[in-house]
Amino acid sequence: MSLEKLRRFDVQGKWALILSSASIPPFAAAVLVGLKNYDAALGQIVYGSAGRFVIAFLGCVAVSVLPATLGCALGWSSAGQRRNDRPGSSWFGFFVGGFIVTMDLILVIAFLMLRLKIPMNPS
Repeated sequence: MSLEKLRRFDVQGKWALILSSASIPPFAAAVLVGLKNYDAALGQIVYGSAGRFVIAFLGCVAVSVLPATLGCALGWSSAGQRRNDRPGSSWFGFFVGGFIVTMDLILVIAFLMLRLKIPMNPS
C-alpha cells in the first residue's frame, strides 16, 4: 500500500482500528507477566537478577505502545472528517489506542514503583 492511499480518511480509520486492535494482545501479555510476578504479601513485583522478566515486561509494553500510539493518532486525524464513511472505526481506534497508551504508562510507572530485584547466588 502506498502512502498516497493513507491520505484518505476512510483508510486512516481502517488502519486506526487495525493498529489499536493489534496493541491489545501485547498489553494483555504485559499485564499477565506483571501479575504473575506480583507478591501480594510483600506488595512488590519480585524478579530475579537474570533480567529476563524486565526484558519480557518492557518488551511487551514497547510492542503494545507503538501501534496504540499510531492507531490513536490516525483515529484522531480522521474521526470528524466529512469524507470519512467509517467514522466508527476512527473513533474506536482513537479511544482504544488512547486507553492502551495510558494503561501502558500506568504499567511502567507501577513497575518502577513496585519492583524488587532479588539477587540470585550461584551456589
